[in-house]
Amino acid sequence: MELHTDDIRLDCAALHLARDAYADINIPHYLRILDGLAEEIACRRPGLSATLRFRAMRDVLVRSFELRGDTGDYGNPENAYLNRVLDRRLGVPITLSAIWIEVGRRLKWPVSGIALPGHFLVRFDDRERFVLADPFAEGQTLSADDCKRIVEDHFDEPVRFTPKMLNAVDTRTILARLLKNLRRIYLARGDWPRLARVLRRLVAVEPLAGQHLQDLACAYARCGDVRGAYSCLRAYLRRIPNARDGDIVQWNLNQLEAALLARN
Repeated sequence: MELHTDDIRLDCAALHLARDAYADINIPHYLRILDGLAEEIACRRPGLSATLRFRAMRDVLVRSFELRGDTGDYGNPENAYLNRVLDRRLGVPITLSAIWIEVGRRLKWPVSGIALPGHFLVRFDDRERFVLADPFAEGQTLSADDCKRIVEDHFDEPVRFTPKMLNAVDTRTILARLLKNLRRIYLARGDWPRLARVLRRLVAVEPLAGQHLQDLACAYARCGDVRGAYSCLRAYLRRIPNARDGDIVQWNLNQLEAALLARN
Protein backbone atom coordinates (compact mmCIF):
# COMPACT_ATOMS: atom_id res chain seq x y z
CA MET A 1 0.00 0.00 0.00
CA GLU A 2 1.44 3.36 -1.05
CA LEU A 3 1.86 5.93 1.73
CA HIS A 4 -0.04 9.17 1.13
CA THR A 5 2.26 12.16 0.61
CA ASP A 6 0.77 14.04 3.58
CA ASP A 7 1.71 11.13 5.85
CA ILE A 8 5.41 11.16 4.91
CA ARG A 9 7.69 12.84 7.44
CA LEU A 10 10.60 14.39 5.59
CA ASP A 11 13.18 13.94 8.35
CA CYS A 12 12.34 10.26 8.97
CA ALA A 13 12.17 9.46 5.26
CA ALA A 14 15.49 11.18 4.51
CA LEU A 15 17.20 9.38 7.40
CA HIS A 16 15.80 6.02 6.27
CA LEU A 17 17.18 6.72 2.78
CA ALA A 18 20.58 7.19 4.43
CA ARG A 19 20.44 3.56 5.62
CA ASP A 20 21.47 2.57 2.10
CA ALA A 21 24.88 4.16 2.70
CA TYR A 22 25.07 4.05 6.52
CA ALA A 23 23.56 0.79 7.69
CA ASP A 24 24.25 1.46 11.39
CA ILE A 25 22.74 4.96 11.41
CA ASN A 26 21.20 5.96 14.76
CA ILE A 27 18.03 7.65 13.53
CA PRO A 28 16.70 8.72 16.97
CA HIS A 29 20.00 10.54 17.59
CA TYR A 30 19.50 12.76 14.54
CA LEU A 31 15.84 13.36 15.33
CA ARG A 32 16.92 14.58 18.76
CA ILE A 33 19.35 17.04 17.14
CA LEU A 34 16.47 18.51 15.13
CA ASP A 35 14.30 18.60 18.25
CA GLY A 36 17.03 20.47 20.12
CA LEU A 37 17.43 23.05 17.37
CA ALA A 38 13.68 23.69 17.36
CA GLU A 39 13.67 24.09 21.15
CA GLU A 40 16.50 26.62 21.00
CA ILE A 41 14.62 28.67 18.40
CA ALA A 42 11.36 28.48 20.35
CA CYS A 43 13.11 29.97 23.40
CA ARG A 44 13.63 33.16 21.41
CA ARG A 45 9.85 33.71 21.14
CA PRO A 46 9.96 35.44 17.75
CA GLY A 47 6.19 35.83 17.40
CA LEU A 48 4.03 35.34 14.31
CA SER A 49 5.86 37.46 11.73
CA ALA A 50 7.50 35.54 8.87
CA THR A 51 10.42 37.96 9.00
CA LEU A 52 11.06 37.55 12.73
CA ARG A 53 10.67 33.77 12.57
CA PHE A 54 13.12 33.61 9.70
CA ARG A 55 15.66 35.69 11.64
CA ALA A 56 15.31 33.50 14.72
CA MET A 57 15.84 30.34 12.69
CA ARG A 58 18.78 31.80 10.80
CA ASP A 59 20.42 32.91 14.04
CA VAL A 60 20.27 29.39 15.47
CA LEU A 61 20.87 27.24 12.37
CA VAL A 62 23.52 29.42 10.73
CA ARG A 63 25.14 31.50 13.46
CA SER A 64 24.95 29.09 16.40
CA PHE A 65 24.83 25.64 14.76
CA GLU A 66 27.00 26.87 11.84
CA LEU A 67 25.04 25.08 9.14
CA ARG A 68 26.32 26.13 5.70
CA GLY A 69 26.74 25.15 2.08
CA ASP A 70 29.65 22.95 1.04
CA THR A 71 31.18 25.18 -1.62
CA GLY A 72 34.49 23.30 -1.63
CA ASP A 73 33.23 19.77 -2.36
CA TYR A 74 29.69 20.19 -3.64
CA GLY A 75 29.51 16.75 -5.30
CA ASN A 76 30.49 14.84 -2.17
CA PRO A 77 27.78 12.18 -1.57
CA GLU A 78 27.87 13.00 2.16
CA ASN A 79 26.18 16.31 1.30
CA ALA A 80 23.09 14.39 0.16
CA TYR A 81 22.59 12.31 3.33
CA LEU A 82 20.81 14.07 6.17
CA ASN A 83 22.77 12.34 8.93
CA ARG A 84 26.12 13.40 7.50
CA VAL A 85 24.89 16.95 6.89
CA LEU A 86 23.98 17.18 10.57
CA ASP A 87 27.33 15.65 11.55
CA ARG A 88 29.47 17.86 9.33
CA ARG A 89 27.15 20.90 9.31
CA LEU A 90 27.77 21.07 5.58
CA GLY A 91 25.39 20.28 2.75
CA VAL A 92 23.80 21.16 -0.55
CA PRO A 93 20.64 23.27 -0.99
CA ILE A 94 18.18 20.37 -0.82
CA THR A 95 19.51 18.79 2.40
CA LEU A 96 20.11 22.11 4.14
CA SER A 97 16.57 23.17 3.23
CA ALA A 98 15.21 19.89 4.60
CA ILE A 99 16.69 20.79 8.00
CA TRP A 100 15.10 24.25 7.94
CA ILE A 101 11.76 22.73 6.89
CA GLU A 102 11.82 20.03 9.56
CA VAL A 103 12.80 22.45 12.31
CA GLY A 104 9.92 24.65 11.14
CA ARG A 105 7.52 21.70 11.29
CA ARG A 106 8.49 21.06 14.90
CA LEU A 107 7.69 24.69 15.68
CA LYS A 108 4.40 24.44 13.74
CA TRP A 109 5.59 27.30 11.50
CA PRO A 110 4.66 27.50 7.80
CA VAL A 111 8.15 26.84 6.41
CA SER A 112 8.08 25.26 2.94
CA GLY A 113 10.44 24.07 0.25
CA ILE A 114 10.73 25.96 -3.05
CA ALA A 115 12.05 23.81 -5.90
CA LEU A 116 13.54 26.38 -8.23
CA PRO A 117 15.11 24.78 -11.29
CA GLY A 118 18.76 24.37 -10.34
CA HIS A 119 18.49 25.60 -6.74
CA PHE A 120 16.38 24.73 -3.71
CA LEU A 121 15.13 27.39 -1.26
CA VAL A 122 12.83 27.74 1.74
CA ARG A 123 9.86 30.00 2.25
CA PHE A 124 8.42 31.49 5.47
CA ASP A 125 4.79 32.64 5.31
CA ASP A 126 2.52 34.78 7.44
CA ARG A 127 -0.86 36.34 6.63
CA GLU A 128 0.63 39.39 4.91
CA ARG A 129 3.90 38.35 3.28
CA PHE A 130 6.44 35.63 2.69
CA VAL A 131 10.21 35.51 3.04
CA LEU A 132 12.43 33.53 0.68
CA ALA A 133 15.74 32.30 2.06
CA ASP A 134 18.72 30.38 0.71
CA PRO A 135 20.07 27.91 3.34
CA PHE A 136 23.07 27.20 1.09
CA ALA A 137 24.09 30.87 1.27
CA GLU A 138 23.88 31.12 5.07
CA GLY A 139 20.19 32.01 4.98
CA GLN A 140 20.48 34.96 2.63
CA THR A 141 17.08 36.43 1.77
CA LEU A 142 16.01 36.64 -1.85
CA SER A 143 13.54 38.66 -3.89
CA ALA A 144 11.49 37.35 -6.79
CA ASP A 145 13.96 39.07 -9.13
CA ASP A 146 16.85 37.23 -7.43
CA CYS A 147 15.04 33.96 -8.06
CA LYS A 148 14.48 34.91 -11.67
CA ARG A 149 18.22 35.47 -12.10
CA ILE A 150 19.02 32.11 -10.47
CA VAL A 151 16.76 30.30 -12.92
CA GLU A 152 18.04 32.20 -15.96
CA ASP A 153 21.72 31.82 -15.00
CA HIS A 154 21.51 28.10 -14.30
CA PHE A 155 20.77 26.96 -17.85
CA ASP A 156 22.62 27.45 -21.13
CA GLU A 157 19.33 28.00 -22.93
CA PRO A 158 16.82 30.60 -21.70
CA VAL A 159 14.32 29.27 -19.16
CA ARG A 160 11.29 31.44 -18.50
CA PHE A 161 10.79 32.26 -14.84
CA THR A 162 7.18 32.20 -13.61
CA PRO A 163 5.74 33.12 -10.18
CA LYS A 164 4.50 29.52 -9.86
CA MET A 165 8.13 28.48 -9.34
CA LEU A 166 7.86 30.10 -5.90
CA ASN A 167 4.99 27.83 -4.83
CA ALA A 168 5.65 25.36 -2.02
CA VAL A 169 6.34 21.74 -2.97
CA ASP A 170 5.29 18.64 -1.06
CA THR A 171 7.43 16.09 0.78
CA ARG A 172 7.43 13.55 -2.05
CA THR A 173 8.80 16.16 -4.45
CA ILE A 174 11.59 17.03 -2.00
CA LEU A 175 12.55 13.37 -1.53
CA ALA A 176 12.56 12.81 -5.29
CA ARG A 177 14.86 15.79 -5.80
CA LEU A 178 17.19 14.56 -3.06
CA LEU A 179 17.36 11.14 -4.72
CA LYS A 180 17.97 12.67 -8.13
CA ASN A 181 20.99 14.47 -6.69
CA LEU A 182 22.34 11.11 -5.53
CA ARG A 183 21.51 9.54 -8.89
CA ARG A 184 23.58 12.18 -10.64
CA ILE A 185 26.52 11.70 -8.26
CA TYR A 186 26.65 7.91 -8.50
CA LEU A 187 26.07 7.89 -12.26
CA ALA A 188 29.01 10.27 -12.74
CA ARG A 189 31.16 7.97 -10.60
CA GLY A 190 30.00 4.80 -12.33
CA ASP A 191 29.04 3.37 -8.94
CA TRP A 192 26.38 0.98 -10.24
CA PRO A 193 25.46 -0.82 -6.97
CA ARG A 194 24.82 2.46 -5.13
CA LEU A 195 23.07 3.87 -8.18
CA ALA A 196 20.76 0.84 -8.22
CA ARG A 197 19.84 1.40 -4.57
CA VAL A 198 19.02 5.06 -5.26
CA LEU A 199 16.93 4.16 -8.30
CA ARG A 200 14.95 1.58 -6.32
CA ARG A 201 14.04 4.38 -3.94
CA LEU A 202 13.09 6.67 -6.84
CA VAL A 203 10.79 4.00 -8.26
CA ALA A 204 9.02 3.91 -4.89
CA VAL A 205 8.84 7.71 -4.49
CA GLU A 206 7.73 8.40 -8.09
CA PRO A 207 5.91 5.20 -9.13
CA LEU A 208 4.38 6.79 -12.24
CA ALA A 209 7.76 7.81 -13.69
CA GLY A 210 8.52 4.85 -15.95
CA GLN A 211 11.97 6.16 -16.85
CA HIS A 212 13.18 5.21 -13.38
CA LEU A 213 12.47 1.56 -14.16
CA GLN A 214 14.48 1.75 -17.38
CA ASP A 215 17.36 3.42 -15.55
CA LEU A 216 17.20 0.78 -12.83
CA ALA A 217 17.26 -1.98 -15.46
CA CYS A 218 20.43 -0.43 -16.90
CA ALA A 219 22.04 -0.22 -13.44
CA TYR A 220 21.17 -3.85 -12.73
CA ALA A 221 22.65 -4.90 -16.06
CA ARG A 222 25.86 -3.01 -15.23
CA CYS A 223 25.99 -4.92 -11.94
CA GLY A 224 25.54 -8.22 -13.79
CA ASP A 225 22.05 -8.75 -12.41
CA VAL A 226 20.30 -9.88 -15.58
CA ARG A 227 17.22 -11.12 -13.75
CA GLY A 228 16.79 -7.78 -11.99
CA ALA A 229 17.11 -5.90 -15.30
CA TYR A 230 14.57 -8.23 -16.91
CA SER A 231 12.06 -7.69 -14.06
CA CYS A 232 12.37 -3.90 -14.37
CA LEU A 233 11.70 -3.85 -18.10
CA ARG A 234 8.73 -6.18 -17.72
CA ALA A 235 7.35 -3.87 -15.03
CA TYR A 236 7.91 -0.89 -17.34
CA LEU A 237 5.87 -2.43 -20.16
CA ARG A 238 3.08 -3.42 -17.77
CA ARG A 239 2.97 0.07 -16.33
CA ILE A 240 3.15 1.85 -19.71
CA PRO A 241 1.74 -0.64 -22.26
CA ASN A 242 1.56 1.96 -25.06
CA ALA A 243 4.99 3.49 -24.46
CA ARG A 244 6.54 5.15 -27.51
CA ASP A 245 9.73 3.19 -27.00
CA GLY A 246 7.84 -0.05 -26.36
CA ASP A 247 9.40 -1.85 -29.35
CA ILE A 248 12.93 -1.01 -28.22
CA VAL A 249 12.18 -2.04 -24.65
CA GLN A 250 10.65 -5.31 -25.89
CA TRP A 251 13.79 -5.99 -27.97
CA ASN A 252 15.97 -5.43 -24.91
CA LEU A 253 13.65 -7.64 -22.90
CA ASN A 254 14.03 -10.42 -25.46
CA GLN A 255 17.82 -10.12 -25.25
CA LEU A 256 17.72 -10.38 -21.49
CA GLU A 257 15.35 -13.34 -21.66
CA ALA A 258 17.74 -15.10 -24.04
CA ALA A 259 20.62 -14.42 -21.63
CA LEU A 260 18.62 -15.90 -18.77
CA LEU A 261 17.73 -19.00 -20.77
CA ALA A 262 21.37 -19.47 -21.75
CA ARG A 263 22.24 -19.69 -18.05
CA ASN A 264 19.84 -22.56 -17.46
